[in-house]
Amino acid sequence: MKKHLFGVALMVSALLISGMASAQFTNIDDIQVYDALGAPASPFDTQSVTVAGNVFVVGGTYNSGSHYIADATGGITFFDSGAGLSMGDYVEITGTVGSYSGEIQLSGTTYANQAPGAEPAALSLTVEECMTSYENVGSFVSVIGTISGFTGGSSFSLVGADSTILCYRDSDTGIDLSALADGDLYQISGPLVNYNGLIEIKPRQQSDLVENPGGDTVPVIVDPDVTSPSSDYQPVYHWAPLASDDVTISATITDDLGVASATLYYRSSDGVTPGMWMSTAMSASGDTWSGVVAGPHTQSQIDFYIEATDTGAQTVSLPGNAPTGFLSVAVGLTSIYDMQYVHPDSSSTAAAYNGQILNITGIVTAGPGQAGANSKFLVQEAAVNPATSSYAFGGVLVYEGSSNFVDQFYPGDEVRIGGMCDEYNSLTEMIPHSNVAVNLVSFPNDLPPATVVATRTLADDYLSDVDGNGRMAEAWESVWVKTMQSVVVDTTAYDDWLISDTGARADSLVVNPIAALAYEPVINDILEVEGFLNYYYGDYELVPVSDAYISYFGVAPVDDVLPDVKQAGGFTAIAPNPFNPVTKISFKLNKDNLVQLNVYDIRGHKVKTLHAGAIPANEYTFSWDGTTDDGAGVASGTYFARLRIGTEVMQVKKMQLVK
Repeated sequence: MKKHLFGVALMVSALLISGMASAQFTNIDDIQVYDALGAPASPFDTQSVTVAGNVFVVGGTYNSGSHYIADATGGITFFDSGAGLSMGDYVEITGTVGSYSGEIQLSGTTYANQAPGAEPAALSLTVEECMTSYENVGSFVSVIGTISGFTGGSSFSLVGADSTILCYRDSDTGIDLSALADGDLYQISGPLVNYNGLIEIKPRQQSDLVENPGGDTVPVIVDPDVTSPSSDYQPVYHWAPLASDDVTISATITDDLGVASATLYYRSSDGVTPGMWMSTAMSASGDTWSGVVAGPHTQSQIDFYIEATDTGAQTVSLPGNAPTGFLSVAVGLTSIYDMQYVHPDSSSTAAAYNGQILNITGIVTAGPGQAGANSKFLVQEAAVNPATSSYAFGGVLVYEGSSNFVDQFYPGDEVRIGGMCDEYNSLTEMIPHSNVAVNLVSFPNDLPPATVVATRTLADDYLSDVDGNGRMAEAWESVWVKTMQSVVVDTTAYDDWLISDTGARADSLVVNPIAALAYEPVINDILEVEGFLNYYYGDYELVPVSDAYISYFGVAPVDDVLPDVKQAGGFTAIAPNPFNPVTKISFKLNKDNLVQLNVYDIRGHKVKTLHAGAIPANEYTFSWDGTTDDGAGVASGTYFARLRIGTEVMQVKKMQLVK
């Protein structure tokens, strides 16, 4: 067992928790067991355990959900993109022990007694101590060695007295390695990880790389922020200034012996042709250094970088490759309509402002959690576009890729957001500069009314050269819409269902309720569905956020007369009907085709598969004896035979079982 502690702060934060649950805690060290080759060998594998400790890696550091937590015996990782944990938080975690890429982790995690705490102190180890045993995998460590093998990529080696360890810089961290050179002495901190049997250190942030430890280290610049006064809104605005505002740019700057000065370099730009670099001295308040770029601003954005010099005359910049590299903030507002617009004849559905820095404002229509995760929500323009008298192109998904939002936002909130327009799998997103770059302007506000749009239009993902009408659904992406009265024409195994306002499958739209609903779709139900339009893996889908947005109007009548036999084929007879105990279902197939014949109950649940697969042209009869796929008998009542022939035929026929 490891014989180290992570500092007094960890223990104090644990003692401050009141009302702790009577969970049976497991030491993390007892879970973190590997064999001599580094393969996971935890005695708790596949078991549910409860651990408690402080967070030292939060979601967004390496990806959306990877976290690390440490107790007094060691550390362990878990993945949860919706955890909502902050650095240093004390928390009790229950999860299932398993492994991913060779490292032991917890999955399916739940949390209790979460409270603010202190980041645990790093365990000081030599390179040799890291490499001779897997005992410390998952722990927060600090290691000193000489840089070797750095060629400008994402990894380098740290050489000790007798061993070498690999250090890996994840691109999501934003760590700049340009100052590294072979032969430099560095102290590297971060979790000790096991990647398929290879022990590595993964620094979390720029300050986890300290040059010349024990000597005069270079300054460390972190947490850049942009604020601006705006009397009509909140007193301090992060990352979304108006064109008339003075813009204050700040950062946290630290040094072991002291920071002598800091300079803000800035220029105006339209995103294409920048102006000349200018500079202003930054002033300090503790470790926070700030500089002001005076308004008004005639261009659409400000580019900037920060340079700091310590008392030993060592100078660094943020970004590290400045002025080639720099940060940017937009000034002034861009409408969501302009941001989203795509011409119907365009060969691409990418937003007009894709890849550009901008500020937008709008009304929240679906808050964090309602849009699928705590890192997402929807905003829409408050008023219709005067050019089109509609809300088309008026909505956008806001996605905080590095972590969850600091503040909660609710439907009806007016927000202003600074960030970058991005396309992800053909869905336009607004990526805030940081999780504080979304600013509350006012509340409560009326929600934009739902626009009534035909199901066929909302499902249309064809280019104009295919069907002649452009990508019509693109205009309604992330917009709050409502269908006309529509019929449920199909249900699926993935909790999605199809509705059509004409009753024809060709006009159907996918409905994908992200939240659990009390309503269960039944074939032939008549509904109006309201929600936001999403684009997911090649399909447009309507997302109702609760049962309140589904209006039920009864069941569409099913004609007792058999549907007409179509060109591809169709039902020819169902007899007897009503029946007991067996009925025969007959259909005609006019050409070789894929055929599916299923029986459904009144709630739309599949009861029996009578056939699924390709068969040659012929006349067929299948018998149904009132049993399920598992052989269990069903109760008396109404059932439906559904016949699908390729893409040409979808027919439903009512049957009555009488016992």
